[in-house]
Amino acid sequence: MAEAALSCVGVILNKILPLAADEISRVWGVKKDLQKLAKKVEMMEALIFDAKCKQSTSKAVQLWLKRLRSIARDAEIVLDDFGYEVLRQKVENRKRDKVRNFFSSSNPISFRTGMANKIKNVSASLKEAYEEANQIGLHPAQLPMTSADHKQDRSTDPFEKDLPVISIVGMGGQGKTTLAQMVLKNDRVVKHFDNTIWVCVSDDFKVERLLNEMLQSLGGKSAETTNTEALVRKLQENLKGKSYLLVLDDVWNENREKWDGMRRRLLAIGGAPGSKILATTRSDEVATAMQTSRLHHLDILSDDHSWMLFEKLAFADGGARKTQYLADIGRRILKKCGGVPLAIKVIGGLLYSKKDGSEWLKLEKSEIWNESTNTEGGVMSVLKLSYENLPSLSVKQCFASCSIFPKDTEMEKESLIQIWMAQGLINDAKGGGGHLQMEDIGSDYFNILLRSSLLQAGYKNFIYGIKGCWMHDLVHDLSLQVSNNCFLNTKDGMVVSHEDEVMHLTAILSRGKVLKNIEGIPPNLQTLYYMGGDGIMLEDILERSRCLCVLKIHCEDVTHLPNAVSDMKHLRHLDISRTGITALPDSITKLYNLMTLKVSCLEEIPKKFSNLINLRHLEFSVVFVGRPPYLIPGIGQLANLRTLPYFVVSQDKGCQLEELEHLRNLRGELKIFGLENVSSFESAAKAKLSEKSSIQSLTLKWDDTNEDCDDDNINSVMEGLQPHPDLKSLAINGFKGSRFPSWMVAKDHLMVLLRNLVHLRLEKLGKCEQVPSLGDLPCLESLWMVSLHNVNRIGAEFYGLDINARRSASCSNRDGKPVTLFPKLSRFALCDMKSLEEWSDAMVPSDSSSSIKVFPNLQDLRISGLPKLAVLPDMENLTSVTGLRIWECGSLACIRNLNSLTSLESLILGDCPALLDASLDMNNPQSLRTLSISGCDKLNLSLSNNLEKFTSLEELTIHSRDPGSWPIMGLHSLANLRSLDLGGGFSDILDLDHFPWPHSITNLVSLEHLELRGWPKITSLPDQIQHLSNLRTLYIGKFEGLEVLPEWMGSLRNLGNLLIIKCSNLRQLPSAEAMRHLTNLSHLSINRCPLLAERCTKGSGAEWPKIAHIPHIYIHP
Repeated sequence: MAEAALSCVGVILNKILPLAADEISRVWGVKKDLQKLAKKVEMMEALIFDAKCKQSTSKAVQLWLKRLRSIARDAEIVLDDFGYEVLRQKVENRKRDKVRNFFSSSNPISFRTGMANKIKNVSASLKEAYEEANQIGLHPAQLPMTSADHKQDRSTDPFEKDLPVISIVGMGGQGKTTLAQMVLKNDRVVKHFDNTIWVCVSDDFKVERLLNEMLQSLGGKSAETTNTEALVRKLQENLKGKSYLLVLDDVWNENREKWDGMRRRLLAIGGAPGSKILATTRSDEVATAMQTSRLHHLDILSDDHSWMLFEKLAFADGGARKTQYLADIGRRILKKCGGVPLAIKVIGGLLYSKKDGSEWLKLEKSEIWNESTNTEGGVMSVLKLSYENLPSLSVKQCFASCSIFPKDTEMEKESLIQIWMAQGLINDAKGGGGHLQMEDIGSDYFNILLRSSLLQAGYKNFIYGIKGCWMHDLVHDLSLQVSNNCFLNTKDGMVVSHEDEVMHLTAILSRGKVLKNIEGIPPNLQTLYYMGGDGIMLEDILERSRCLCVLKIHCEDVTHLPNAVSDMKHLRHLDISRTGITALPDSITKLYNLMTLKVSCLEEIPKKFSNLINLRHLEFSVVFVGRPPYLIPGIGQLANLRTLPYFVVSQDKGCQLEELEHLRNLRGELKIFGLENVSSFESAAKAKLSEKSSIQSLTLKWDDTNEDCDDDNINSVMEGLQPHPDLKSLAINGFKGSRFPSWMVAKDHLMVLLRNLVHLRLEKLGKCEQVPSLGDLPCLESLWMVSLHNVNRIGAEFYGLDINARRSASCSNRDGKPVTLFPKLSRFALCDMKSLEEWSDAMVPSDSSSSIKVFPNLQDLRISGLPKLAVLPDMENLTSVTGLRIWECGSLACIRNLNSLTSLESLILGDCPALLDASLDMNNPQSLRTLSISGCDKLNLSLSNNLEKFTSLEELTIHSRDPGSWPIMGLHSLANLRSLDLGGGFSDILDLDHFPWPHSITNLVSLEHLELRGWPKITSLPDQIQHLSNLRTLYIGKFEGLEVLPEWMGSLRNLGNLLIIKCSNLRQLPSAEAMRHLTNLSHLSINRCPLLAERCTKGSGAEWPKIAHIPHIYIHP
């Protein structure tokens, strides 16, 4: 409770001090009042530290703290009102220079007098509280100084049950969710299941909610209904014919009847055979209620694994220096952690910041070890210790604020920081290195919480690093505990009361459900996170919550901004990105305190949008599909702006590129559209992109109009768009100039200005005849060159290699070290280069002793749409490549040293009709998992003798006019093969009367997906197919001589999908008895088979009775 009071006091001080220093406070006659108030608040801060020590034993102290929090919140509202009026006056008088104009006409004496009285009343209340503190024995304490105040389960085995459940059981913090996440990301699992679905269950086991979250996990929006049958139908549409793995994380329900209800719906959804459920739970009883077919009790970590995890955290870079002394203490501490991963991670993160051995010894002897970490209470004690050791009160407050997010929610890093800012937990500060912005301080706090393992890293971006995080459910419980009832998460039907002392409310509602007694919501509520429910309930809550600082709405039923929002003077964070709102009222431009605005697809921007002078972060989707990006006139007046998704240049007033000049603080990603409207170097340079050091990703986009623009003019514009050297990602699209700017051209054979570039995309540069020199970029990891139609040659200039200059300038001749080009490039795509005829190797002269390494870390290489290129560079040294795709290269004749790609996992060759030479006698055939060759009819596959070496192959596609080149005899060795696609493509040339197929396929035990594309005169399917017992999908195409499907098809008991296409003479299915044996068949598609389609006419066709029981039938004659 004391820390909550300290939080309030800190917020007040952060608001008083700048207001007291403002000239306005002097003119309004309240400067001295504000200064006195600041002194009283500082005195209260000293008293709170004493109260913190006494609150556990004194009821009087607890009541005093409660009253102080109420006074502090009142003070915060008064100060916000004052600050709002200051901002309003500044907006309305922005063009006036004289102070007397600022304060005369639109600032009534009544407001000044009223504000002065309110400040004095708050000051009087604090004085009374101070006197009361002395009466109950509280005394000012010296304020502390702080140093930083600013074993995967094999779930792919077949089971006899229709929908088997695999349960992972273990105590909290033992790693159940982590293991489930690892399973979900495992390559074998990803390939085995068509869909993977993740649903966090927790203690809210409502069937309609779980089904809805399944829909959202599949990439869809939340359904507009809570009717379970309607939800089942939607899921049927999404999962028809598809196998899925459903992860139900953190299940608490022990009620067998509830689970049976969920199970019935899942069985009704269907999907392909082989679908499974993976559940995590702390209880054996839950696993029993779910009729678990395989139970996995999670073991504790071994001593060795415990040490590996601990060592990685405690002795990480910047942490404690590893010595034998500290290692010995660490191992003793580890024994107390009991092999529980969460406890180990928390302790490791805690000791990271403690460099002295005495601090390690103190932790070893701590009382927290009195309760075993093999119980959840023991783990919670460890978590509390980590919280207590956070370096500052501010970080602790930020941690508590995370509790507004529901359990198991992945939180965006930037959103968290923006909410902390809006709640007054972070403020701009000055440090030893100069001015520190709130966003940077917040990022430091975020990293501290990550190192402490109170937050877990979520998804990452190769440009921005960690972008998301989540909290373990035990950590979430702790965050609620330390918030001292300030934070409340409510659900359907819960009652909210004034007595809860709530300042931050999360309301999670089902459609049509309500919160009871909403009049009990405190009028001074600071944060509201509203999920689900409907717009009417939301409006009722907002009418009672006019002092909100943070409003986050996640409800697609809300289609307009509630009227009450426009009157929220204190609002600093508004997130309506997950709503149906498409327009903002003009009244929103009076929210002068607003720092963050998140919206989705707006049809237009309010006219006076530039009035939001405190706005720092503006986030929105580009626009509705088919609509041009909308303009934001006068955006340059928002000088505080940090986040701007895109800017559209036009000739309209307030929309020229120079608007960006004053947005000096822009950071993150910026996309600039409409650059065809910029006419000169001077106009482009006014944007001052070269001075914006915090922009990490930049897109420069020209529209496809005005092809005949002046070349010198457009080149000069590009010169003026020079970015800052710290840029990490650059995309140039539609540039009409004939040459690249000087800032992209290497000087002295080194790219100087873009040394930090990680990602580069060049697209639709129709007039450029050369590619830029990029080989020297030390950080470049991803390179895309698309539609550079005027480039006919890629030579030494691309690699940044001038041999003579390098021989004189480099020391490689003397020390024997090779020159490395593209040292970090891992992804390279060269696409749609219509004129490219030559792509040379990076070579050295025969008389040079230099050596060159090119693409040493390349993993993914994609080459497509190069119709004139005959030969690719030698691939002999590309040993790190795991994926190679070459497509639509009509003149390509040779792929040199393809067999040298010893790490290759996926090889896709397609539509390369001139390809003659591509050795598939791989040096490491066991690495290959996917092989697809189609439309390469001149290629000598030479696979028949080599296929048996590809023992890890899981997917094989061969489309060739000559079945003699098919590796039929090697199929028997592919025990891991899951998908096989064989056929002649679109060829009708060969006059075959049988489909080439091996005599025995008994070893194809893993085959689930089979596609066969035949020839006109083939009259039967290979009989051996009947032995593929695990087959789920069978595609039969272009068997035009086939009249009757064989009776043996009834033996394919696991078949879920049957697709029959372009079999013009097919007229009869297997017998009704055989079709009834296909008990798992859920989807039948008949396309361009006119005779069979007619006989399958619903109700009247001769074949209809055979298929009437199949849930999903698609017939297209």
